Amino acid sequence: MRASCTLDALDQPNPEDIILSLDPGRDDCLYRVRRVSGGVNRAVYVTITNLNIIPEEKRTYGPLVIKELSKLEEWRGNWKTLLYDIFGLDVRRSINHRVSAVVHGGRTAFLKIARFLFELPLLTREVEAYHRLAESDVAPSLIGYVFEERPDRVVGFLVEAVEGRVANVADYKECIRALEKLHNFVVYGDLCRYNIIITANGPKFIDFEHSTPITEARNSLVDDEKQSLAVKLVDETGAGRPRGMN
Repeated sequence: MRASCTLDALDQPNPEDIILSLDPGRDDCLYRVRRVSGGVNRAVYVTITNLNIIPEEKRTYGPLVIKELSKLEEWRGNWKTLLYDIFGLDVRRSINHRVSAVVHGGRTAFLKIARFLFELPLLTREVEAYHRLAESDVAPSLIGYVFEERPDRVVGFLVEAVEGRVANVADYKECIRALEKLHNFVVYGDLCRYNIIITANGPKFIDFEHSTPITEARNSLVDDEKQSLAVKLVDETGAGRPRGMN
């Protein structure tokens, strides 16, 4: 599971950083870093959206990646994982068995959990999609991770609430443009009009359990998804409609 982090102004005492995994893409690079500081091991997940930060010839060799990242002032900051206790959340209503509307910081957010072990792969896939889409405007923002009993037992995540209406065929032009933006990062995988919300700032996609990173997707997946959009927008069968949604 990814660890979402922020920085504060405190410097860490000589942290040791090692690249554990990497995934270079056309528009971004993802790194999984082991950070050892003060005898404590942590996993830090880094998304590089400005590829000019690391020269192309250095993006796939761990020590050179760390050397370039270390030039950033923020890299030496004290990183804090954004974790929330599930039992401390103010749950207002249930959307389905795994999704609830909660209040976070005085605003509505959505909580999604993996209830059982077999649901973890779907949750992990969705979290990875939100990280890839962090700099886009076609998905809600990931707020943080939710744990139960102890911080190392992550069972879900929080995302910002999206306000708007369900997409329909009249929104096709807006939706196809948004889908093309989405395809810079992921292929959605299970397109449904109830998972496209028309907001004041344009269409936003939600629910990325079946998404595929664009770096792993065949071109045919992208083409098929674009071609299926019009059909999905006129669907009136109710397929994929969350409970309580009109």
